[in-house]
Amino acid sequence: MDIQIAILFIIIGVSTVMFITEIFSVDKIAFLVMVSLFMCNLITGEEAISGFSNPAVITIVALMIITAALEYNGSIGLLSDALMPIIKLPLYFSLPLMMLFVGGFSAFISTTAVVILFVRIMPEVSKRYNIPIEKYMMPISFAGILGGSCTLMGTSTNLIVSQIAVSKGMPAFEFFEITSVAICLLVLGIVITSILSTILLNKKDSSYSSRKPLPRYISLFRVLQGNPIIGQAYKTTDLYKDKRVRILQIRRQNKVIRHPSYWTKFKEGDVIILSTVKDHVLSLISNPHYEAISENDYEGSKDFTGAIIELLILPDSKLIGRSFGDLDTAELNGGMPLAMSKHRNVMNPSDKFIENKLSRVRIDPGDRLMIQLSGDEDNHWNLEDNNLIIEQRSHPTVHKYRQYLALGILALVILLAATRTLPILESTLLGVAVMLVTQTVTLQYAYQSINWQIVFLLVGLLPLGIAMQNTGADAFL
Repeated sequence: MDIQIAILFIIIGVSTVMFITEIFSVDKIAFLVMVSLFMCNLITGEEAISGFSNPAVITIVALMIITAALEYNGSIGLLSDALMPIIKLPLYFSLPLMMLFVGGFSAFISTTAVVILFVRIMPEVSKRYNIPIEKYMMPISFAGILGGSCTLMGTSTNLIVSQIAVSKGMPAFEFFEITSVAICLLVLGIVITSILSTILLNKKDSSYSSRKPLPRYISLFRVLQGNPIIGQAYKTTDLYKDKRVRILQIRRQNKVIRHPSYWTKFKEGDVIILSTVKDHVLSLISNPHYEAISENDYEGSKDFTGAIIELLILPDSKLIGRSFGDLDTAELNGGMPLAMSKHRNVMNPSDKFIENKLSRVRIDPGDRLMIQLSGDEDNHWNLEDNNLIIEQRSHPTVHKYRQYLALGILALVILLAATRTLPILESTLLGVAVMLVTQTVTLQYAYQSINWQIVFLLVGLLPLGIAMQNTGADAFL
């Protein structure tokens, strides 16, 4: 084995471990891979940045903008309204039909956008029609993945492979070239998933939800004048007796007391960092003897007395990669960050990771934030980002005709690409241009809708293929 091939395999192995452990965000890992390749002379600098001009990457960016316009104008919601009668059917009928619709949507619309839409509507539907939500969520995700593989524009993977084929001198994929095989796999996946879901999920104990541990939030509170815990030892207070609560730190002016002992006494003005469940956070917020504060503003703000928003971080959120301590009210459209709950993964199998790292922990998909609003923002607060407001949500006002116009532009893009009137790159760029001219989407919202994490992930990993060709690793394998 050539030394360059060995180096390349080492880079691939290390990056794989980093992706699994999530030690860095995926875009940062991809960027490090790209830099490692040209620093080891496996590729040139021009080849390292060639992904930025790759037609597949540009097409994916254009599709992100088109999908964001559909979501912003509520066009995808029009499609989902047709599913309401289906959900009322018995599970044996509703589940496969739901998966079929989701798979069909995902063939022409970003899988992420489709799944996010159903993640948002299923909790409300579950409450309204008393539907067991756990029987639908995972099958919907599977259907989105399978359906996205049915057309050239359904998933970024197909676009990337098609462009690689062109670069090798082979013809580009046609729009529906893989549809026949993909539909067979979609139908097979729906049948298998529906059968297994109804069998396995029916075996789940009905008390499962009650036994499932509640997410714990890290939050900060200031001890105000008149608080009964002032002068009391930690062990004698209600904070110690309540098994849901664990005090991580007490910040007293320039002094930090980590994991205070039983006999640590509280003083007025102490900032207490707690690990507790949501209900207890809410009870302390309503307690006049405590003041909820944000990590980067110990002085707090008396103006934040409005509604409490529990926010679920979804893929494509602009908050991903940010640290809790760096969040400010500007990033949250005037909301104050109160608490954070970290989802569990390989690096965070329990709550210890966030409790030790505190505000320095990175925000990832699946995490939860609690945000408090000022009183005048309760009725129109909206983050305009890919996040799920668990408690409530405000939708921007849109014109009805723009919902249908956005769908018409999407149909035009599909028609031009499917009939080979224009290549998919040109058809998607034309669709974005029409949306901008007709103000179906604003330029600012178009910028915000681009998931740069995915873009840099693709740009950073595409040079791996060039490196394999340069070193002969492709022939070796």
